[in-house]
Amino acid sequence: MKREFTLVLNGVVYPVVAEGDTVTVNGRPFKVEVAPDGTVLVDGIAYSVLLEEKRAVVEGKPYSVEVSGIRVTAAPPPSPTPSRAAGPAPAAASAGAVLAIMPGKITRILVQVGQRVRAGDPVCVLEAMKMENELQAKQDGVVKAIYVRPGDDVEKDRVLVEIG
Repeated sequence: MKREFTLVLNGVVYPVVAEGDTVTVNGRPFKVEVAPDGTVLVDGIAYSVLLEEKRAVVEGKPYSVEVSGIRVTAAPPPSPTPSRAAGPAPAAASAGAVLAIMPGKITRILVQVGQRVRAGDPVCVLEAMKMENELQAKQDGVVKAIYVRPGDDVEKDRVLVEIG
């Protein structure tokens, strides 16, 4: 079963499609599971989440949350030859998204949510092939979200930081 809806998180609108254990936000798919202890796993990364009526508390940080326009459709029959879906093209991410330039490990986060940045400012460090790569903001703006933590392994083109 496929569910489509709009999520408004701290005033930012995100189109969402949920199907099975995959949740696609702004065209970017994430594998989402709930662990036996109630922890939410997003692409294998554990988050403590508390949901209230119009509020979510993630890792101790509160967010205002609104959901609207829920549509449910039947899932298409499975394809005869399973294939691994390719990751979304970088264009699927917002213009302010800082993406992983290659697979690697996040070693440092250099910004905080709410911090104002300018194009070219370093936002995080990705270690790959024994080299540290300082990833930079593509545009001036405010850090809206940080999707990784130091020590996280990431795939190429994963959204790491959102700047709006």
